[in-house]
Amino acid sequence: MTDALFDNAVLHENGKPVKRGRPFGEHPKERTTMRLDADVVAFYRATGSGWQGRVNGLLRQAAKLQTKA
Repeated sequence: MTDALFDNAVLHENGKPVKRGRPFGEHPKERTTMRLDADVVAFYRATGSGWQGRVNGLLRQAAKLQTKA
């Protein structure tokens, strides 16, 4: 038995394969499609890796501002 063999093995519980990888979070993100102006997307993409998360944070802030008004 080699490490490579175990790395490629599929774990089964009750005869069903167990999914591997990162577990689902308590509040998973929802995939959606939005149409945004190209210059807006280019601006945030230019800020580097994690730009989608930063946009999500800004939208969250804007939503909180709207609910207080």
